[in-house]
Amino acid sequence: MNKEIFIAVCDRLKTEVPQLRWIDAEEGQLNTGERPAVAFPCCLIDISYPSCETHMGGRQKIKAQIQVRVAFQSGGSTNAAAPKLVREHALRCMDTLDKIHEALQWWNGGNLFNPMRRLRGAPEKRADGLKVYNVIYEQSLWISSSQSRETSL
Repeated sequence: MNKEIFIAVCDRLKTEVPQLRWIDAEEGQLNTGERPAVAFPCCLIDISYPSCETHMGGRQKIKAQIQVRVAFQSGGSTNAAAPKLVREHALRCMDTLDKIHEALQWWNGGNLFNPMRRLRGAPEKRADGLKVYNVIYEQSLWISSSQSRETSL
């Protein structure tokens, strides 16, 4: 996949979302029976190309999806009977998710690609005490046959 996109997304999140303590490529770090080798909250990034159209001259119009997998350690009780401060602390993860969205929605990587847009987001069902959210952003770009980046659409 595209190294420039990966680095741009990592750098953007590092700058705009200081709450994240670990930003890395998705390598299955959370899928272990032991404590994951990350600092929390963490953001793991994966890129896929669900749609590629080949045009004249070997150029391709790429629709890229950026999966942002954000994990938090359990923050405490969120029920309506919990003390206000406990509940606010437990829901801080939602503030971090909002900051990630503010950083990525309509961002174009300095004209590296067309502006990103969120497609969907959902929590994972887990039994290990981690709260993990998967959020998918999509953007498009042109790549020439030599795999070098050209201009965004």
